[in-house]
Amino acid sequence: MLFRLTRLYYTVRPLRFEQVFYRIYYHLRGSIKLSKNLGMVSVYEWKWSAPEVSIPSYLTQYQAIFLNKKVDISHSTIWNDNTEEKLWLYNLHYFDDLNAIDSPSRKSIQHELVKRWISENPPVKGNGWEPYPLSLRLVNWIKWYNRSGIDDQAILDSIAQQAEALSKQLEYHILGNHLFANAKALVFVGSFFDGELGVKYLKLGLKLLDREIPEQFLSDGGHFELSPMYHSILLWDLLDLINLANITLEPLLKNRLKSWRNTAAQALNWLNVMTHPDGEVAFFNDSTIGIAASPSQLEQYAATLNLHTYRKLKHYELLSDSGYTRIGFFDYSLIFDH
Repeated sequence: MLFRLTRLYYTVRPLRFEQVFYRIYYHLRGSIKLSKNLGMVSVYEWKWSAPEVSIPSYLTQYQAIFLNKKVDISHSTIWNDNTEEKLWLYNLHYFDDLNAIDSPSRKSIQHELVKRWISENPPVKGNGWEPYPLSLRLVNWIKWYNRSGIDDQAILDSIAQQAEALSKQLEYHILGNHLFANAKALVFVGSFFDGELGVKYLKLGLKLLDREIPEQFLSDGGHFELSPMYHSILLWDLLDLINLANITLEPLLKNRLKSWRNTAAQALNWLNVMTHPDGEVAFFNDSTIGIAASPSQLEQYAATLNLHTYRKLKHYELLSDSGYTRIGFFDYSLIFDH
């Protein structure tokens, strides 16, 4: 008993009050309740355009591959099949394939799977209604919808329903990259929907980003989780937001464009320091290859947004806020955490 209390104390002690509060609040509240009728929703007709770097995951209408594992997804229970790993199921719910390499060639498969998700995942039950999968899927569906020439009111209604579900379970208890993903999704929803519904989510998402970007990106450009892989994920998110501002010309986004571009430029420089000569990130803090976009892919995306930040690395590079140093020699380099 004493051990459990001691462990609980040292677990809770470094947390913020809001993390403890929301964990208790969400637990006591139980399941969320959604509005029965959101009314007719309409959307702005901008079309998303960005580099496609993810590997396709929908092999056919009935087979998908994630984490190097092919699975038959023809049965309606696959979304919450407890014989599959939770992370594999999360990937199934993300719908990254909608914006993966050569995505237009799979439009019919994608549309059928989107409709399947709606019919086979009733509100607020299962993995797909957890806030992180909700966040990633909302962004993917919104990027895909207008670009693919889809006209399907059922999908728009589902996006509105999912956005409401997300807004009621924002991840204040986790913070970090999860809350950033929540905020990005709300900004995409708010820029997608016309009228009061869009304004509501746009303002909520921007309020979160205004708080989280200055906190999560350090003055040397690094993401505060100090993981080159998560840094790359958050940097891609930031480039997406800059791209969204350019495409939609939404005034509230344009007002933040200069600040976002400055943060992205610093983050690109940080990533350059933390990249090995082979072009891949240094393996600090849960980093690996193939999850986030590569440094070169991020550089290419930034270039399409007129963010040209490449500079030749010096022999000695200190990232003082992050606590990393790189020493470069003619045929090798050393990156270390201090």
